[in-house]
Parts: sequence; C-alpha cells; structure tokens
Amino acid sequence: MNAPQSDVIRSAFGRFATGVTIVTALDAEGRNVGMTASSFNSVSLDPPMVLWSAGTQASEYEVFASCKQFAVHVLSENQTDLSNRFATPGIDKFDGTNWKMSDRQLPVIDNCPLCLQCETIASHQASDHRILIGLVIDVDFNSEEAPLLYYGSAYHRLGDPI
Repeated sequence: MNAPQSDVIRSAFGRFATGVTIVTALDAEGRNVGMTASSFNSVSLDPPMVLWSAGTQASEYEVFASCKQFAVHVLSENQTDLSNRFATPGIDKFDGTNWKMSDRQLPVIDNCPLCLQCETIASHQASDHRILIGLVIDVDFNSEEAPLLYYGSAYHRLGDPI
C-alpha cells in the first residue's frame, strides 16, 4: 500500500489543533539551545510524563537527541513573536529574550503561562523525528493567559467554550 503524498499528509495533520511550545536545554558546552515545537503531549499523570518530538533537520537536533533534561514552555496567545524567534534557524534565539537559569540548570523563558522542567527518561527514533519522553520534575505556573494554538499552518486564539 502506498502512503499518501507529503502535501496531503501535511494538510491532514494541519487539521488537528495543537498548542505551541518552546523546548529548551543546554548543549555539551553549557550553551542555551531552544526550538519551537507543536508536537507536545501529556503521557501520564502518575508518574507525570510528557513527550515531544524534534525533527532531524533541526539545527538543535543533536543536543535534544542526547540531552538529560529539558524544559517545555507553553506559550500564550500573545507570544507569536517568541514562537517565530525560536523557530528561526541560524540566530541566537535567547538574544533579547527574557530568561533565567533554573535551579535545575535549565534555561527558563520568563512570562510563559507554564513551564515544565523534565528529566529525559526515554528517546526513540521515529523516521525523521526523535520522540523524547520526560519525567516532569518541576512545574511553574506563571499566568492564566490563554494558550497560543496552531491550526492549518497558522496561529489561532482559543475561542469560547462550547
């Protein structure tokens, strides 16, 4: 059986709304790395685990493929510029970004509604992505702002509940 063409798959996957996150870590030399990711999900409550995936084409791929810990920042609907910045290759993504080093030695971006600091407990190669599973070791609630959503290759705001 032949798989659908990539443009058909992209269109199909784009019909599923996702939240927008930025994932950060340190490289082997202790430098900050980060990237925008919409491939984020909860795995379990007990123990608290999450997953996300990094594409092999990302310049940060090797760092995340081998990192021992990472932080996931859920973005608010007012942080599209931040999302775009961390999705831009070849720039210092932290330059001009308000952030601090956490007690767990992870770069944590200020003013995100939620930040989950995680220990990497599993990593699996899946075609052109690596799936990282993390045990949540710290939770920081920073605001009640509505989340930034991604749907149909565009940013969206959360609508009224139905």
